[in-house]
Amino acid sequence: MVQRGRRAEWSKLLDGFGMTVKHDADTFLQFAPTDAAGMEVDLMFVSEDVFDRLQRAGMEAKVEGVCVRVVALLHLIALKCHALKHSKAMRRLKDMDDLIQLILINRLDLNEPELRATILKHGHAEIYEKLQNACADE
Repeated sequence: MVQRGRRAEWSKLLDGFGMTVKHDADTFLQFAPTDAAGMEVDLMFVSEDVFDRLQRAGMEAKVEGVCVRVVALLHLIALKCHALKHSKAMRRLKDMDDLIQLILINRLDLNEPELRATILKHGHAEIYEKLQNACADE
């Protein structure tokens, strides 16, 4: 998540690390590494108030020994549902798999009202039903 007004800053920073723009849209940028061992980076641009809400609810985590701030699990699920709802066909399987894994690994109950409401608000009923079917046997 990046504040909308900081788009140029982040683009320049990632360009300096040798990343190339893979996809450019109004609300996000996707970067690909030039090195095969590197990771892709997706930036989603949000308004300052949304960024502040996500930042406040986020938590500290260590990634490869570096302290970073990550979004809360429920917000990550909301973001994945939003991406799934608006993604192209090639991306849908990955986003759905990501959602399934988040639910299974964190042992979430899809009938829990806040989780259900989040999925329906940021996704739609078909996503919710597919998640119920995929997670039912686990």
